[in-house]
Amino acid sequence: MARERRNSSRRYRTYGSVAYQPEFEQEPVRAPSRRGQQAGNPVRRPQQPRRPQIRPRRQPVVRPSIQVRPQSAVAPFAVVGIFAVLVCTLLLVVSSAKLAVLNNDIVDLRSSLASLQDEGQRLQAKYELIFDLEAIEKQFLSNGSMVRAGAGQTVYLDLSAEDSVVYYDGAKEGLSALLQRAENYLSNLLS
Repeated sequence: MARERRNSSRRYRTYGSVAYQPEFEQEPVRAPSRRGQQAGNPVRRPQQPRRPQIRPRRQPVVRPSIQVRPQSAVAPFAVVGIFAVLVCTLLLVVSSAKLAVLNNDIVDLRSSLASLQDEGQRLQAKYELIFDLEAIEKQFLSNGSMVRAGAGQTVYLDLSAEDSVVYYDGAKEGLSALLQRAENYLSNLLS
């Protein structure tokens, strides 16, 4: 009978349909007697049994069976794509070569520009030396076409005449001719 009582007091914790760990129902904890307290015995409470750790199931390593596809025909779109990539690569190489040649030409042109600027400055100085004002003055004074004013002479400069401007009449077409006509029209309106 005690055995039946013990079996009936078990509780099973289940996850699903399998019993995991039976626990016995515990009787309520009694307060310790005075004699137990005086003796210095600490009150012990019953410890709950530890739950075992659940270990994951190890599955055996199985190599997957790989089925190899049979070789199929090459897609025409892939061939066109590869051809386009090759053409772009070729164009990149050619343009890089042209860029290197142009850079070399630019360096050569800059060095020739510097030498031409030096030569231009030298020629400008030579040109200015050709037109020596003192030599021109001597030439005009010697033949009598120019007379130098003396100390007692007074020279008058007549500025009473209006300013005059001569336009270039060669432009008959284009933007310059249009601007010239507009300027003539406005000057006629204002006068």
